[in-house]
Amino acid sequence: MSALNPGVARREVWAWAMYDFANSGYTTVVLTAVFNAYFVSVVAGNAPWATFAWTAALAVSYAIVMVVGPILGAWADAHAAKKRVLLVSTMVCIVGTLALAGSTPGAVAWAVAFVIVSNVAYAIGENVVAAFLPELARPEALGKVSGWG
Repeated sequence: MSALNPGVARREVWAWAMYDFANSGYTTVVLTAVFNAYFVSVVAGNAPWATFAWTAALAVSYAIVMVVGPILGAWADAHAAKKRVLLVSTMVCIVGTLALAGSTPGAVAWAVAFVIVSNVAYAIGENVVAAFLPELARPEALGKVSGWG
């Protein structure tokens, strides 16, 4: 028996898995391994409050997602617009991430603003892409298909 729901083309699952794989770069580069260290050491100049500022920016972004995410998800479901929301959130994440290039020494407000923008868009995209999984995979194969991403 196939892990996929009837009528689901392999290219749909491939596209879903590749989106999931590709956006892992954001978490690695921006959130955990590169930009956060750059923010603390260069943008904020190793100030005693730098790590707190970084953490606060992420907390604000996730608070926004907690409020906006369910509303946006309900709207996307009601209007059959998940792909459109995914496209917009991806584009906003890209623009927000590109804007982080303007995070020069001392540009703390700039960096915080665009970390919030990019991370809100990233998290919304994560929520939306996850909403496609039940459409792609049979209930008993959700874990298997999710692992492909």
